[in-house]
Amino acid sequence: MRGRREPTPLEDPSPRPPSVTRDTAEAHGAVTRVFDRVLDVGAALAAALLLAVMLATTIKVIFRYVLHEGLIGIDQISGTLLLYITFLGAAWVLRREEHVTIDLLVTGRSPKVRRRLHVISSSMGALVCLVLTVSGTLEVIGSWQKGILVPAELEIPRAINLVVIPLGSLCLCLQFVRRARSAQRDVGPAPGRARN
Repeated sequence: MRGRREPTPLEDPSPRPPSVTRDTAEAHGAVTRVFDRVLDVGAALAAALLLAVMLATTIKVIFRYVLHEGLIGIDQISGTLLLYITFLGAAWVLRREEHVTIDLLVTGRSPKVRRRLHVISSSMGALVCLVLTVSGTLEVIGSWQKGILVPAELEIPRAINLVVIPLGSLCLCLQFVRRARSAQRDVGPAPGRARN
């Protein structure tokens, strides 16, 4: 057959039906939208918790200096809520590229080198977050099974304090992976640019 080129060993000789790639793209888009919604809900919860901490601290000050009474547990609850705020909002902040960055290594480099460094740093971040997710999950399960309580003014289960760490780390890990893939494909925002 003249004019027909034989596929190389690396090429797939069978054409893919357009519906398969379209269905895959639609499924990927749906998963991405759901994940973005999870990040948005986490950020909204973090904002609400921040307001709650501010309100609780204000009430504590009023009780202490106006009513000359102390409120037990406000500092402990505020500390726990600050942990929740951090882990609920971290992946959302990363999606918007608003984390603090040190650009000493990337300043003055070519776009190709900057993209590679972006992929490497995102991959390292994903790996660290994966370790946090796994070890945090094991710690939460162990604390819950052993019934460990926090020895403080309010004795609450330690697992309640810790459960946000693996959940937030998992979201952060997935966002780092998404960020690395985006930089690798050179799709989406350039490293250091905010995305809404």
